[in-house]
Amino acid sequence: MTRFKTFVAIGLTLLSVSFGAIGCKDKEKVSSPKDLPDLNQNAFPYVTVEKTKVRTGPGNEFRTIAEIPPNAKVTVVGRDGDWALIVSKKGNAPGFVELAAVKPSDGSVKETLNPKVEGKYEAVGETNVRSGPGLKYPVVAKISKGTKLNVVEEEDGWLRVESKRGNEPGYVEASATKPASQ
Repeated sequence: MTRFKTFVAIGLTLLSVSFGAIGCKDKEKVSSPKDLPDLNQNAFPYVTVEKTKVRTGPGNEFRTIAEIPPNAKVTVVGRDGDWALIVSKKGNAPGFVELAAVKPSDGSVKETLNPKVEGKYEAVGETNVRSGPGLKYPVVAKISKGTKLNVVEEEDGWLRVESKRGNEPGYVEASATKPASQ
């Protein structure tokens, strides 16, 4: 349910930012889905200028969902205050980065498909570990809130985790985790 709420909140923010970016006024009404703005027309190539945290909302109080290395290409679709809303062409969850951490791209940077997410994480609630990166894969284990995870890579919104006990590697939804406090 938490993942659903996060996506709804990001989706509403995305629509809010997009309508604001194209000048949608309270007086204007959208009469059909075809009248909604095309977000691809509001997508701009940017590049990170430093190691950047991607957050679930526009502020430091929101959970970090990924880290992007310097000089990585990102797609910006709008902003909320001092935060840029970025979307992934690869299927990763949208998120926010500080405006100061990005600049318009000159086209010379290769796109970073998966932000660097390796490291220690912990489960934010009870969740399933699956044999592959998706709900179609069988559950191989259940972990409880606070369980420490060793993340080795990210794939389409799923974190590949390795066990210290010698169990087979598995996948956990990225939205069910947070970086572990050191």
